[in-house]
Amino acid sequence: MALINTVEPSPDANDGVLTRNPERIGNRRWGTKVFLSGTEQPIEISIAGQQFDLTLLSSQGRVFYASDADQNDAILGQTSFANTTPTFLLSVPSGTTGIPMMMSLSQSGTVAGGDIDVIMEFDDVDRWSTGGTTETKFASRSDNPLGGGLCTLRTGATATAGYGVRAAGWHVAPDVSPAEGVINEIFWTPTGALDFLVGPASWAIYTYAGATGPTWLWTLKWAEIPTSEL
Repeated sequence: MALINTVEPSPDANDGVLTRNPERIGNRRWGTKVFLSGTEQPIEISIAGQQFDLTLLSSQGRVFYASDADQNDAILGQTSFANTTPTFLLSVPSGTTGIPMMMSLSQSGTVAGGDIDVIMEFDDVDRWSTGGTTETKFASRSDNPLGGGLCTLRTGATATAGYGVRAAGWHVAPDVSPAEGVINEIFWTPTGALDFLVGPASWAIYTYAGATGPTWLWTLKWAEIPTSEL
């Protein structure tokens, strides 16, 4: 909802009537700008680009979480790096655009066998090849009005070899202790502009440590929009 001028008739420049420049409202980053003056009444308008407001996307049922099957289940990472064995792989199909929103990894259970590397990659192809566990998605709008998203989150899948871009990376010590100063959680959200993975595309996360892979309590979150709305 926004307000526009509904005064009739509008002052004419030839009438010698001076009016103060009105306040500007609206979506200054994405949308149109609406100027107000005179008597104001609420009406509905369409603001270009409003689909990129993440709260709006969530209210529409376009934001999703994924985590393990039970509250306290964990996932085991790898013991070495190979670009065909991501720990987590989100596949974005053609016609859909995925927007990564959050990754939370917390060391738990068995301590990894060495220092842990975590690499987050974006790619402009769907890298899924075979296998893996398809994880359940949960809409941030709990009644799930759209019936579930189109992206697929898998753990332990085999990916095709390739490389897009490393969007972030971490190197942390193996430790599940809650002692002060111990870094046993990795938490990522976008900074600056959002990332738009135009399908087919993928979001891959690799986690590995020598001898014994890291064990994680984990949650991923993303938004989906039809690519036609970009």
